[in-house]
Amino acid sequence: MFEKGETVYYGTAGVCKVNDICRSPFDKNDERMFYVLKPNAFADGTIIYAPADNGNVLLSPLMTKKEAEDLIAEVPTLPLMEITNEKQRRDEYRNAMKNGTPEVLAMMIKTIYSRKMMCGTKKRLSDTDNEFDRVARRALFGELSVVLNVAEDEIESRINEKMK
Repeated sequence: MFEKGETVYYGTAGVCKVNDICRSPFDKNDERMFYVLKPNAFADGTIIYAPADNGNVLLSPLMTKKEAEDLIAEVPTLPLMEITNEKQRRDEYRNAMKNGTPEVLAMMIKTIYSRKMMCGTKKRLSDTDNEFDRVARRALFGELSVVLNVAEDEIESRINEKMK
């Protein structure tokens, strides 16, 4: 269980601070405990209530500084995602986001980047590619930025350079 004040990674919301841990704010008869999370990526006052015992949602500690540096260094050797059926691309991306590990997010970003380079300037990427690229970059770069204490723009530049 996480502690109040701890910084965690929560699904597609990315890096969040645990503002509180409380009983269900929705049902007085619900005995479950909830994390009250404040996502770093949203400046609009968004609050997320996540059941503390929910195994379906990815809630994990942030990676260490060494893990972050190792991941960035490994980007050139990470494999691309194997998507055998174009009609299932959205499902493959969705599963990658559900998995949520930094390595899988980096693989997805690299896969989409590779597709973008193959398209060149003649053809634009699909809405699916653009949507999942944006979400994966926000989640992964947000975590790397917090862990390494550098701006997300710098993280993006470093990752893009490694993918070239």
